Amino acid sequence: TSSEAMDTLGQYKITVWEEESFQGKRCEFLMECPSIMERGFRKIRSIKVESGPWVGFEYPEYQGQQFILEKGDYPRWEAWSGNSGYRTEHLLSFRPVKCANHNDSKVILYEAENFQGHKFELSDDYPSLQAMGWGNKEVASIKVNSGA
Repeated sequence: TSSEAMDTLGQYKITVWEEESFQGKRCEFLMECPSIMERGFRKIRSIKVESGPWVGFEYPEYQGQQFILEKGDYPRWEAWSGNSGYRTEHLLSFRPVKCANHNDSKVILYEAENFQGHKFELSDDYPSLQAMGWGNKEVASIKVNSGA
């Protein structure tokens, strides 16, 4: 709704550049961008987060590897990828991380990849999955239905 948009205006601000070290074409955003290419950019190679937490994605439409971007400067890809071991020299979409109402959070854990096998639905904090009846030591896939 428009009242929600007004409430969040100013809480989130990010500036992106097409080249490393804050060079080349630049643009400021106060809300999500599903594809930087639709704004006439080829890629994002440096970022300055001025307010709010953001998440940047390797591909358009919030796909691929994701990187949490907190307030600060990101002059090159190493600044956002850190020691993750995953290297992507550009981001193509991003959106603010909005705090969720955890009363509405729902997550389903699956014992096998691709949401297969035994599943377990969570809607609260659980310090021990085994104590709650999850028999495995690992979770192979997760589906977030709502919340964060």
